[in-house]
Amino acid sequence: MNTRKLTIALDGPAGSGKSTVTRKVAARINYLYLNSGSMYRAVTLLASQKGISLHNRTQLVDLVQKQCQIDFTDNGKRTLLNGIDVSEEIRTPDIEQQVVIIAKNPEIRQEMVKQQRRIAKNSGVIAEGRDVTTVVFPNADLKFYITASVEERARRRFNEFQTKGVDCSFEQIKNEIRERDKQDKSRQYSPLRKAEDATIIDTTQIEINQVVDLILEKIKEHR
Repeated sequence: MNTRKLTIALDGPAGSGKSTVTRKVAARINYLYLNSGSMYRAVTLLASQKGISLHNRTQLVDLVQKQCQIDFTDNGKRTLLNGIDVSEEIRTPDIEQQVVIIAKNPEIRQEMVKQQRRIAKNSGVIAEGRDVTTVVFPNADLKFYITASVEERARRRFNEFQTKGVDCSFEQIKNEIRERDKQDKSRQYSPLRKAEDATIIDTTQIEINQVVDLILEKIKEHR
């Protein structure tokens, strides 16, 4: 069997289940889990810590180029910002609302692509985001586009926040997801879109473990 380390990429809208799926697949095949969304969240957090406006492009780009190194530990389960674990800090409603401003900044996206490729170099990686199949890893060995209905994605995010004790409403989350979809798909640089050679998986009515098994089977076939 071919044991060459693969590059596997998953794209899809917010709340589609791609993070959970990617994390589980990575654990099953012992690959590095690369969450590109966590990287943009980390930049958002860093800007807040430094008191830099998310609309100040010059200062933001300078910050990312000179004072921002993002890495993953525990096989990708934890996000490190300049060596500090910020896995919990980047998963708050405030960061959720603000990250879209960072994510549509083309200069920052270019810097994040460099870091993502650095992280993935010389290792088997399974990456997820909104442009990993089209921009970051266009030559990935396997590509998947994970999606789900707005209602289902909002339900998942709402349940996640409820578990963490975050005060929010289902309608608020649903509206935010709709707006995020609109901005992700319409941004000028690296918009969310399905790669022509990606396998589409709709997770609305499929259990996460079924999706994981489907992807594992595709990996097995590719090898």
